[in-house]
Amino acid sequence: MKYLHFDLRALSLMRICVAFVVILDLCVRCGDLEAFYSNSGVAPLPMLFEHGWNDFFLSIHVISGLWQVQFFLFLAAFCFAWLLLIGYRSTLFTFLSWFMLMSLHNRNSFILQGGDDLLRMVLFWGIFLPWGARYSCDAILSKEQTLPPAILTVASVAYLFQICYIYAGSALLKGPEWHTDFTAMYYVYGLDQVTRPFMKTLFYYPQLLKILSALAYYFELLVPLLFFIPFAHSFFRLLGVSAILFFHGLNNFTLFIGMFPLIGMATSVGLLPSVAMDWLDKQITKRRLFARARLSQLSLQVERIIRWKAPVYQFGLFTERVRLAGLVFLTLFVFDWNMSNLHFIDSKMPDSLRFIGYSLRLDQNWGMFAPGVFKDDGWYVLEAKTKENQLINLLEPGQDLHYQKPASIVAMFSNDRWRKYSENLIFTSHTFLRGYYCNYTRRVWNEKHPEQKINGLQIVYMSEVTQPDYHYQKPERVLLWQCGEN
Repeated sequence: MKYLHFDLRALSLMRICVAFVVILDLCVRCGDLEAFYSNSGVAPLPMLFEHGWNDFFLSIHVISGLWQVQFFLFLAAFCFAWLLLIGYRSTLFTFLSWFMLMSLHNRNSFILQGGDDLLRMVLFWGIFLPWGARYSCDAILSKEQTLPPAILTVASVAYLFQICYIYAGSALLKGPEWHTDFTAMYYVYGLDQVTRPFMKTLFYYPQLLKILSALAYYFELLVPLLFFIPFAHSFFRLLGVSAILFFHGLNNFTLFIGMFPLIGMATSVGLLPSVAMDWLDKQITKRRLFARARLSQLSLQVERIIRWKAPVYQFGLFTERVRLAGLVFLTLFVFDWNMSNLHFIDSKMPDSLRFIGYSLRLDQNWGMFAPGVFKDDGWYVLEAKTKENQLINLLEPGQDLHYQKPASIVAMFSNDRWRKYSENLIFTSHTFLRGYYCNYTRRVWNEKHPEQKINGLQIVYMSEVTQPDYHYQKPERVLLWQCGEN
């Protein structure tokens, strides 16, 4: 079973990458503290508890609707992630980083996407992984190195399976557009809300789009198999990780899907084989010695600041067996959850056990662009009216109000969180979001433009459904909501 072992250096490198991504994610989210996490924004707590809450959710972020309290919680999460990055008391700060991320996700689920689930899940399995054994303060402060260079544990297997769920699970949920008609990439690149403008050059090569659809589908379906080949396992594992890195890099270049590609790359480096880590160590030998010296100094400084020491418990054989049994159960639980998402699997997880998934946020569904690609494309127009009946184009201040398609729809969103939120506004099941967004937008504009206050606002969606075979449908003006006096 040597081919299933994990190099501790690779796991530790993944710890650094994951912590960096958490920090970057917090920095991006921090720009929308009021909008997404306060009662004066688009997702106040009363609305959350009525429409976006599960009774089994846990979240410290719901203790207050003040953005100042949220800022304090963000700052705490930032510190936890930074300590995880340098590998200081890695298990403790992995747990705290996971808990704060889970809490944040529960605070506003209307801006989440698949990458958030992946990041949360890898942090969860990281609690049980020794990914602080290398490249860390823990490794410097520890007087003994008792762990072997490569390990095989229940947690490492659970992590490997988790990576497999993302790709194979996504492929198995996909429909004929991906594996029969091969029209999926035609619809993906026809979706202006996620496709970067320069990719329109590929949109008019139908045969190429069919090839790309087939490649994307079979990549997702088959890449997990590379991690289970018993012969030449280092080669195939490196090939698998390289393919994942290339896949996400290409998606990041062509699609506006936020941090998903970066999360996908960061969470896959734990699969790197020892030969790759040996090569990496040779390339950074001098820098590694310099970093170790700096990290040693940093470790001593952190020790002076954080004087509390976690008590050391000597777990007995029975306690260790209970812990192992619990981890095996959670591994099987997540496996069963993913299997229950597949329509061709008859056995479904009992509803009586689902509270475990919701409480720990182990619930997951990897139906990215599945079973088919979303086709209800379009763009927003915010029609505002002042007391003097002057019309203002809020999304393009200074320009006359118009309904023409923008040169770049993705450029209308400050980040992917807003893009995801605007996508949710379209759905009839999320009509409750529209009033909050309308009132928030009107209030923010009036606060920033006291000389040009608006009385009324209309949220208009110019619906442009993507038709097959390059057929064109004239955009339809849809009034989603109006607030104030119009």
